[in-house]
Amino acid sequence: MSARLAQFDSLLSRRRLARASTAAAPVAHVLRDPWGEPVAEFSRFPSDIELIKAAHRVHGDDWIGVLADEAQADKLNAPWRLALLRADRHGQARVSREVGPQWLGKAQPGRPGARPAELRRALCAAAVRQLWQSGWKLVG
Repeated sequence: MSARLAQFDSLLSRRRLARASTAAAPVAHVLRDPWGEPVAEFSRFPSDIELIKAAHRVHGDDWIGVLADEAQADKLNAPWRLALLRADRHGQARVSREVGPQWLGKAQPGRPGARPAELRRALCAAAVRQLWQSGWKLVG
């Protein structure tokens, strides 16, 4: 009798494990370029900066941040832009022929008293909007 109960118990536990393993996997979000090719996959909904880093293929030694665009300066007030500076990779072709920062998104005028974190968030959101307008998609 106890052998039958043990066998029944093992069948029940295997059935529970089978149900748990067939449970829905977490939904993956896939970033696709304008041509439909997958660029990155995220297990949770990505932040703006994560989307930008994936879309522009930012490596660990590249720098992304906020810089003043002095080429568009009006008197003493220069607009702020999200910039990407690529690290020098010896032996590899340059990603861009231009020297200096790669501007991501549109410029925003500097507001006196604005916090840097708020400015960075606003610039990242503008850069992501520009990605969507140019045909990038987040599927999933």
